[in-house]
Amino acid sequence: MLKKWIAVVMGAALALSLSACGNDKNTENSAEASTAPNNASSAAPSDSTAPSASASAAPVEQASEQGVPALDELIRKSAEAAKDLKSFGMDSQVSQNMTIKGETAKQQKVEMTTKSELIKEPLQMHQAVKVDSGQGVQNVEQYITGSGIYSQTGGRWLKIPAEMSKQMTASLEQSANPEAQLEQFKTIAKDTKVTEDGNNYLLTADVSGDSVKELAKSYLEQNGGDKSQAALVEQMDIKSMKLVYAVDKKTYLPTRTDVEIMMDMTNDGQSISMDTKMKTTINQHNEISKITVPEEALSAKEVEMPATK
Repeated sequence: MLKKWIAVVMGAALALSLSACGNDKNTENSAEASTAPNNASSAAPSDSTAPSASASAAPVEQASEQGVPALDELIRKSAEAAKDLKSFGMDSQVSQNMTIKGETAKQQKVEMTTKSELIKEPLQMHQAVKVDSGQGVQNVEQYITGSGIYSQTGGRWLKIPAEMSKQMTASLEQSANPEAQLEQFKTIAKDTKVTEDGNNYLLTADVSGDSVKELAKSYLEQNGGDKSQAALVEQMDIKSMKLVYAVDKKTYLPTRTDVEIMMDMTNDGQSISMDTKMKTTINQHNEISKITVPEEALSAKEVEMPATK
């Protein structure tokens, strides 16, 4: 159960970072929706008469008056820019601190770094992952292509079974969708600020209370999360979630995403507190023209799936 908990949290964070760049299949529809007069984001700020909404909505309106794009405009321009984004790279760092309390107390820290390259059409991805759980370092290299998924752990290449590959590829296609992630800021417009930071515009949201759980589940859905993961989220007491999404002022392409999540959970007599921070930089916009799978990976044997009864 503990490993599954970690996977859920990591999945939510990774979904956010990956969805910052991805798929342009629905960009046109999303851009049109963001300019519609009665869309969700324009409705949310209209509640500014409420004390809790007015304080958080004001910075967005004030920023627009000062020349910084309003939330709707920034989402629309970013969605339009994503239509021309064919490839990109990502470098991410995840730091996770856990405190587990049961009959005894235990602390665990996990550090994960990921370097990725992705081409959108046809979908291809190469990533190198390093995980340090305090009990040893694990390195994983992976290629995701239309012909299959190849993974190396401990110096050995394996081909992921076709059935599992389809699921993983579908998950990646969902995650590599910028509109889905940007639309989340529209649903939490009252908690979102638009500011400037050097050459970037920043969308920043601090979410807490009941809405943060729904937001976490939506990120899991973007990343292909299943019903069991969604059920696990229901058991979580998510204290807070902070999101930062940086967009280049000139190109309106994403340059950075930050995620911070603090949560508690009680399961099987154990109380677990977790603090997860993830920082991702997005780079090499349209600079990656080819991803070549090494021959030793292509010749790897396919992993045999256990027989089902």
